[in-house]
Amino acid sequence: MKKSVIIFALITATFSVSYAQFTKAGGGLVLSNGFPFHNHIWNQNRSGVIGLSFKGIYEITIPVHISPSFTIFYPHITRESMIKTSVSTVMFDINGHYVFNSLNRFEFYGLGGVDILYAAKKDDYEFSTNKESDNALGLNLGIGTYMKFTEQLDIYGEAKYVISKYDQFMLNAGILLNIGWLKKNEDPGI
Repeated sequence: MKKSVIIFALITATFSVSYAQFTKAGGGLVLSNGFPFHNHIWNQNRSGVIGLSFKGIYEITIPVHISPSFTIFYPHITRESMIKTSVSTVMFDINGHYVFNSLNRFEFYGLGGVDILYAAKKDDYEFSTNKESDNALGLNLGIGTYMKFTEQLDIYGEAKYVISKYDQFMLNAGILLNIGWLKKNEDPGI
């Protein structure tokens, strides 16, 4: 039974993505409240709170979009006596967007999806180095909007909460290039 469900889900996902249209790509800045690495609340265990995000939008139907994204956070670095500690974080998300209303210049959507987080901590002592890493699978829940800035560019904003071993709240804002505009304006004579 499990194999049948998995095969059905893979076939459905394959057909959905094959009919999807890649419509937007871009990136922006991310702000987060961070998390304590291995849930230890010491200052040197805090993750970074500022990052860069890169994302794409696949339009499956008018109200349903798939949005994969990759986020890398600036490491949180502390120095205490003869120890330098850094905590680095990388995230990969696959979110589904449901567009509630599409106005002339604005689209508002709810989002839900899967988050894969990789975190690493490095302690540099005077004569040695200690490295640890961890990963976590989580669930994203949030809201967002696109605002048409020009025919070619959209500005986006998202607020989401990541529910996982490393819970965190994130704000994301940036610019998206409309791929559909590029396709419409290609020179057919080339």
